[in-house]
Amino acid sequence: MKNSFKMKDVVTIALLTALYMVFYMIVMVVITPLGPFGHAISPGLCAVITGSVLIFMSRKVGKMWQFTFMTAILMTLFWIMGGGYIPWVASSMVMAVIADFIASRDGKTVKIWKLAVASGIMHVGQAWGAIIPSWFFLEQYKADWIGRAGMTEESMNAQIQYTQGLMGLLSTVITFVLAFMGVYLGYIILKKHLKEGERN
Repeated sequence: MKNSFKMKDVVTIALLTALYMVFYMIVMVVITPLGPFGHAISPGLCAVITGSVLIFMSRKVGKMWQFTFMTAILMTLFWIMGGGYIPWVASSMVMAVIADFIASRDGKTVKIWKLAVASGIMHVGQAWGAIIPSWFFLEQYKADWIGRAGMTEESMNAQIQYTQGLMGLLSTVITFVLAFMGVYLGYIILKKHLKEGERN
């Protein structure tokens, strides 16, 4: 398998990342009634409807580092919009690299279950951007975000209760399961367009 990106690969990843971002923004609006808990598991909820995007990327690009590149674009966009946070970038990028090692080395013939696991890991990385700080450096985390994007101490405390301790573990598990399911939902949507040999 050739791992080097061609220009068409870069364009494809960029376009699919833009589509992913649109879905992400829609999800953030839709989950508003769920409050802080919805925010804690928002990467998983986004993954439910973006599984088809990851499948399409794996079939059209199918090269090592595709998910890392996608995540780098996402993190850059969020940073430009004022949502940049180093622990979030770090956890997202590390888990995207792991996702690539799981599901990108097989090229365009990667098994759906591998993609599902990779999606789970990649989206857990996004969720950990709030969970890990809540576990290990809570006061610094609060100080960084209070006053940013309208965050008050009250809203931060409400959010932290769903990312700290056992709730953080539960949010991690839920995010993984939702992201895993999202790939299979995407498979159901796209299976008519997949070759017979790719349907497993």
